[in-house]
Amino acid sequence: MDFFSHILWVHIPTRNKLWHTEALFFAMLPDLGFLMIMFYSMFWSPGEVSYAEAMTTMPKIFLDFYFLLHSFVAVAIVAVILWKFKPSILPALSGWVIHILLDIPFHETSMFATRFIYPLSSNVYFTGVTWNNVYIIAANYLAMGIVYGLVLHRETIKQRMGEEWKPDWIDRLNGLGARLYAGLIRGKRIPVFDGARHHTRRAHSEVSIENKEGLGAVEDNIS
Repeated sequence: MDFFSHILWVHIPTRNKLWHTEALFFAMLPDLGFLMIMFYSMFWSPGEVSYAEAMTTMPKIFLDFYFLLHSFVAVAIVAVILWKFKPSILPALSGWVIHILLDIPFHETSMFATRFIYPLSSNVYFTGVTWNNVYIIAANYLAMGIVYGLVLHRETIKQRMGEEWKPDWIDRLNGLGARLYAGLIRGKRIPVFDGARHHTRRAHSEVSIENKEGLGAVEDNIS
């Protein structure tokens, strides 16, 4: 899929999240491998070599890096690292996952087919239709426009109805994701993404009994 599609498809479901910027970063990250291949073909290969010839003569490490950035194995490794050191942006990896899922059916050539379990296997991939087909591009952006319009329409209705809004499957899915995420990082002190009220409740809950009693004593002395 093209670069802007990866950004826009990730932007739609994450634009209201605290980790929105990180999600967009992970959505762009896999194409770093392709960018390195393009730089090699343009600047590092001999000038008289064509693009197709450069693809066959470039060092294998370029393709290895490209395959790795398009692999769920790499996502899992980074997820473990983030869970250990920066769990607050763990949901942002959804941008990386969406990128890979979009690329799996839309890479036609076997050279750039998405090896989604690389390096466990380099032979598991699909060769679908090419993403730069004019009909694929048109259908892709039309689908994005429809989805984005439906999302904005739903949010407008939800705001108008306020407390009368009955949670739908999207609300239930978001709630399930929040519970699963909270269970995964239970015991870690991280920001919660449920709004200012939840932050306030969390802050109050972390005040010890001794601190509360001390605060009460100070208030009694002042009065």
